[in-house]
Amino acid sequence: MKRTILFSLAVLCIAVLLPLTAFATNFTMSGTDIQITVDETYWYVFTRDNIRNNPELEELGLTYDQMNAIFQENYAYMDALLLYDDGDFVEMFVRKKAIEGGMANLSNYSDKEVLSIGEALGEKTGSTDYSVYHTQYKFVRMESTDSGYYLCEFYTVMNREGYTITFQSPTKFTDAEYAQIEDIVNSIRFQVDTTLKEPTDSSDGSYTILTRTIAGAAAGGAVGLVIGLVKKKKKNASTKSSIANTWNRTTALLYHSTYTTCY
Repeated sequence: MKRTILFSLAVLCIAVLLPLTAFATNFTMSGTDIQITVDETYWYVFTRDNIRNNPELEELGLTYDQMNAIFQENYAYMDALLLYDDGDFVEMFVRKKAIEGGMANLSNYSDKEVLSIGEALGEKTGSTDYSVYHTQYKFVRMESTDSGYYLCEFYTVMNREGYTITFQSPTKFTDAEYAQIEDIVNSIRFQVDTTLKEPTDSSDGSYTILTRTIAGAAAGGAVGLVIGLVKKKKKNASTKSSIANTWNRTTALLYHSTYTTCY
């Protein structure tokens, strides 16, 4: 009897999950070790690999040369747009930049050490709102404003390269958008080079130098990339408030079924 009930509940969970994941695409980007999942139902998603002869690029009034220049000039490998009818938007971009100092994987360090990198990054960006964000990896999460944009950023080091995932909006993020942001970040997977070793015992004074080196080498601000060029268009989103209501209703059902029933 228990097996039958559990099976039925598992089927229910799958039924709930399918509408949300049917159009989710796993993106890998050449020249990186990152994979990230984004729902193309709502987002325009551009990478260095998919911009040639891309009809959605043309739909937004952009050319290959414009998009390629944005990627090259900003250390960017992905730029994704969520556009609303009322002109509001969320833009996400993934950037990678080589670092010096030899840190192999930020996840190998304690939360206290990760926070020290957050402090150094905050000094560089002017942010005092930073924390450690845990998935199966560790990220420094930062909130700030820049040039009229609200920024929510996630930074990590993997295979001796710094990765910055930035979300920006001209208005404050809603709870629904934060849920989407975290869902995207939680989807990140890396090809981890386990042969790489950390440079020193982080308990000695050299860790302070390493922290400053990493912060100095991190990808800097890149506010207003693609959104500065596109004519305001929509995909399937309507307004920030309506998409928030839809997301809240769906995630409430999903989270309840998944986390209180399936596990």
